[in-house]
Amino acid sequence: KELTFLIRREKLVLPRNSMISTKLTISAIMLLGIRFTTGFVKTQTVINNKIWGCEKKLIKGQALLMARRRRSNPVKEKPPKKVMVHPVGGIPEVAKVYPKKYDDMLNEKVQKMENMIYEAFHKVESSNPSLAAPDFPDTEIFKSSLEGFRMRANFKIWRTEDEEKGFGAHYVMFERGDNRTPHEVRYYPMGSKTMQNLMQPLIAAIRETDELRERINDVRFLTTLAGDALITMTYNRPIGEAWTQAISNIGGSLKDIKFVGRSRGVKLVVGSDIVKETLHVPDRGICHYVQTEGAFSQPNAMVCEKMLGWAYDATRHSHDDDLCELYCGNGCFTIALAPNFRRVIATEVSKSSVALAQQNLASNDVKNARVARLAAEDFVEVYNGKKFRRLDDAGIRIVRNGMHADTTKEMGCKENDSEICFDRLTTLLIDPPRAGLDATCRKLATEFERIVYISCNPETLARDLEELAITHEPMRIAAFDQFPYTHHLEAGVMLTRRKQ
Repeated sequence: KELTFLIRREKLVLPRNSMISTKLTISAIMLLGIRFTTGFVKTQTVINNKIWGCEKKLIKGQALLMARRRRSNPVKEKPPKKVMVHPVGGIPEVAKVYPKKYDDMLNEKVQKMENMIYEAFHKVESSNPSLAAPDFPDTEIFKSSLEGFRMRANFKIWRTEDEEKGFGAHYVMFERGDNRTPHEVRYYPMGSKTMQNLMQPLIAAIRETDELRERINDVRFLTTLAGDALITMTYNRPIGEAWTQAISNIGGSLKDIKFVGRSRGVKLVVGSDIVKETLHVPDRGICHYVQTEGAFSQPNAMVCEKMLGWAYDATRHSHDDDLCELYCGNGCFTIALAPNFRRVIATEVSKSSVALAQQNLASNDVKNARVARLAAEDFVEVYNGKKFRRLDDAGIRIVRNGMHADTTKEMGCKENDSEICFDRLTTLLIDPPRAGLDATCRKLATEFERIVYISCNPETLARDLEELAITHEPMRIAAFDQFPYTHHLEAGVMLTRRKQ
């Protein structure tokens, strides 16, 4: 009891499974033995002495333990406080454009991409002497606009408080390699004209309205060539009806703009959460697309038009063949290329993207295409004969290349508006994420007569070509400058099966 009282009185913390607690337990047992074998007065004196000795050992032990912890886990110095930088002209380095240097920067990226592609084929040829060296076509280069090319952009919001100026809010960006120093953005020349016209009215509204400014995290702009715009604002606090009302009260150039507010587990929509885009694809004509908040869309719409035009031209004269497209997203390529083929089967793993692609197919009156919610790896299994109920429910039948229309009846494939059979899959279109293709998808690609590979990462493209080059050779190579003034480059390669 004395021991328990001492521990509670001094608010001591006993470390579990340590030498200190073990010694303390032994001392407590000794004290109990003394109390039962000696007189009360003598026992009380001994108890007091033992407890005081135990207390000193405990305090000393705790000090030693804390010292050990400090040595093993030294106290980290606090990082310096973040301070917003005001760059000259209000444009951070990461947001600047260099029109006079554009051609040189683009040529450097294209040269690097070409070297990686050439090296991939040369590696295969050196290890397979029987393979003939391909005649590499000239690279087709598609430039970007020098300014106003980005359709979407995200900005962090930096909040300030000043006794004279009051509360403030500023768009900020971080330089590459430095995620601690915010740089104010007063002008964003990379952004579309629609975005530039909305940025200053919006930041002014945020500064003036407590409900919009309080604990705001970032602002995301999504604009289109058609002039549509959607602004998403995220918060580190719950938002509700007050936020919706504050947005509805905004006037001026923001009055008819669509807004989405997000906080943890909450999504509020004012107006709509979609925008409409119209792309003019060379030789193909106009294509209409719906884009939703949070879904992927091409950042450079004008270069996207050129990219779709290149793919449309590369797949001409295929009206008797079927197209298989992996990673179709919202149906961007599906819609543009559908007129070139008898039928198109497109796959996408995201449920929301599949719904969006189906909506876009309907709005463009594309009737010879179907979209299936499948991962690219799952389609490999389908192509090899595995059945997926999801495809049956969607009226999709996949027959490996070589089994033509005269066999569809035998295969149980009905030819009507509700069920469509893909039995002439000769062309594969792939637009994978930056990681490129996995081994199963690379093996699948070798089964097709023609491959159209769109890549946002030339390094993984080159890696994949090392395997594809065994069976296919390049017929067309293209470079699309989706990301001017950066080291990123979009690449396109059309491959056909080697005659050997």
